[in-house]
Amino acid sequence: MTVAVRRSSLRMWLLAMAGIPFLVIGLDVVTNRRITDALRAKLFRPEDTQIFEPRDEIWAWAMVAFGAFLVIWGLKELFVPTNVIEARPEALVLKLSGPLGTPSSVPWQRVIDIDVKTVEDDGRKLALLAVEVDDASLLPANPWGARWIGDREIGILTEDWADNPQTVAETLADYAVENAIIPVGAASEEE
Repeated sequence: MTVAVRRSSLRMWLLAMAGIPFLVIGLDVVTNRRITDALRAKLFRPEDTQIFEPRDEIWAWAMVAFGAFLVIWGLKELFVPTNVIEARPEALVLKLSGPLGTPSSVPWQRVIDIDVKTVEDDGRKLALLAVEVDDASLLPANPWGARWIGDREIGILTEDWADNPQTVAETLADYAVENAIIPVGAASEEE
């Protein structure tokens, strides 16, 4: 049995939709300028109209690139979601190294505690899934989508999850207890 936590489908859909205005306006500026010319005619008097300069096309291409990135990444996460957290029988796998980095794998015997905590950030409270390990070097020094909240404890931001953080913490804690038990034969081999 594996437990996996993914990002919210609604948030990923909204992210993909947020890129569409950038694409439309950027493509309009670099092609036939129907929308921007109509807006310019409504906003400015004919004698005060402004012309497009080469820098406007550079900004338009930047908007096209950014809009395409948002749409592609949002749709990718919608149809093929990345596991932010995955509980496997051998280890707890955390996606903390950014979009192109490899996930961090922490053996269950090295996990000390899993709990939900809150932290205040710019006046608002954020829920964190706190994972405490016995050795901080198992996790990245600069985590992506998380923050260090202690010497050996990392808080993973939960605001874009599809699942309730408290339910995830309870499930992972139960899973950790079941899988962190060292078999009798393995204990005698270590001595």
